[in-house]
Amino acid sequence: MLLKYFLAWFGMMILAVLNGGLRDSLYKPHIGEIAAHQISTIILLIVFAVYFWLLASIWPIESAVQAWMIGIMWLVMTIAFEIALGRFVAGNPWSRVVHDYNVLAGRVWVVIPLWTLIGPYVFFRLKQTP
Repeated sequence: MLLKYFLAWFGMMILAVLNGGLRDSLYKPHIGEIAAHQISTIILLIVFAVYFWLLASIWPIESAVQAWMIGIMWLVMTIAFEIALGRFVAGNPWSRVVHDYNVLAGRVWVVIPLWTLIGPYVFFRLKQTP
């Protein structure tokens, strides 16, 4: 089961990249950086929720422990991807890599990695409810 959810993470990255592309091309030029960042974060939370629900429907999570294992795996993969892409591929300084995590500056990206952590457990529990 973990292998399936490991591979499903790559689908999440495709959705995130598509979301960012739509943000940058459609509404960021009209509403500005911060508002576009916040709106795209909300959109991605919703898109990921639908994706998590679909995954949990196709591959039911068998236990709370398994749900947390998936969430931890996704969190680690997400943060590793962001660091690798931002720091090592794009060559950004650490200040730029962590820029989207500055809640005091209106950046709300931190909820995305948190959602990747707790999402599997949330949908495991929702699927358990009759």
